[in-house]
Amino acid sequence: MVWNDSLACCQEKYKLGENKPTNSELQKQFITSAKKTEYREWLSQVSAIPLQQSLNDLNQALL
Repeated sequence: MVWNDSLACCQEKYKLGENKPTNSELQKQFITSAKKTEYREWLSQVSAIPLQQSLNDLNQALL
């Protein structure tokens, strides 16, 4: 879920000719902030490490 949402965000930024968000920006939006929403509060029940690693992997894939 974090990977898919982050990828969609990066693709949208690319279409608009904007810079790719940093890993920190993606973590804040799609992990930290998402955990505080009713729809994604279940993310709080899992370790943040695999979620963060998915963003690291995405960053490597988009280089």
